Amino acid sequence: MTITSPMATVAPIAAPGGGGFDLQTVDPLSVAGWDAMIAAHPEATFFHGAAWAKTLANAYGFNCRYIAMLERGRLCALLPIMEACSWLRGKRGVSLPFTDECPALVAENGMAEPLFDFAMQQGKLRGWKYLELRGGQELLPGVPESVSFCTHVLRLGSSAAELFETFDSSVRRAIRKAERSGVTVECRTDLDAVRAYYRLHCRTRTKHGAPPQPFGFFRSLWESALQKGHGFIALAMHRQRAVAGAVFLQLGRKAIYKFSASDERCQELRGPNLVIWQAVKKLVDEGAIELNFGKTSLSNEGLRRFKRYWNADERIVRYTRYCFESQKFVKMADLAAGTQARVFALLPVFLSRWIGRAVYAHMS
Repeated sequence: MTITSPMATVAPIAAPGGGGFDLQTVDPLSVAGWDAMIAAHPEATFFHGAAWAKTLANAYGFNCRYIAMLERGRLCALLPIMEACSWLRGKRGVSLPFTDECPALVAENGMAEPLFDFAMQQGKLRGWKYLELRGGQELLPGVPESVSFCTHVLRLGSSAAELFETFDSSVRRAIRKAERSGVTVECRTDLDAVRAYYRLHCRTRTKHGAPPQPFGFFRSLWESALQKGHGFIALAMHRQRAVAGAVFLQLGRKAIYKFSASDERCQELRGPNLVIWQAVKKLVDEGAIELNFGKTSLSNEGLRRFKRYWNADERIVRYTRYCFESQKFVKMADLAAGTQARVFALLPVFLSRWIGRAVYAHMS
């Protein structure tokens, strides 16, 4: 697969191991066969794919400025970056906005550094306030981390029954309790399922002290990803009412547990546990090899423990941010653990939704 439509002037560089490469910015939405091209890389996830890029571009107006390293038109390395502009926070480059983790994809050691250098050049030329990388900091020797999170990955085996036995006993009990309580799970991709999930999402986000994304974002995700076979919504139903739900996103044989929500009034039904279990069974049946449980604050020991109970491996994800004004790498705050979270948790849901619509595009 080759790329033949550059967005910026090509910069020739020397390859880490000899030979010549070109660097250029590309828009994945204008490159035919983008997903097939990146899926060949073992570290590629849904967040590197065209569906996520289209979702963010359509929902928030971000511009794709992915940096590609090419050898005679063939993609050898990639650093996804979107340019976000707002009157509140100015212009910045982020890899990628509202994304848990999106490291550079490289074929060999040393390729990430020229990608980063080219991104720095782009930031200076385009007047970015900062450049932020979400994951992949370990590929850049000498670049300090700005904030850290953890993620959990469940390796999916060939048998869901065998996998079930590896879960903590508390997880197995919760799943059985949900089944005994008459909870069922529907895996769907229709817009009504998106609406049902979103109602739960607004309740949960407000409870946790964060404004919910505008519904337009979820509609864009439905149009760009769910309708195209890149994921599904799992809804836990009890007496014809959704009591829990989650959004699972997929590229190839990898899946991400991106969003989850529940009705806290039905907590005793253990709907969230059954949602994950039914999604795991579906993914195993479809031949998926891993389920990523998403980003977690290091300070949220309860959520970290819950994810480990599913026999998911924990690892650290490091973000890094370079400020062009001060010309140095800067520290970032973990907003999920800040004072503003306690303030938002006190707001009524309708007000939290209004704030989400007003400010979310500025929050990337």
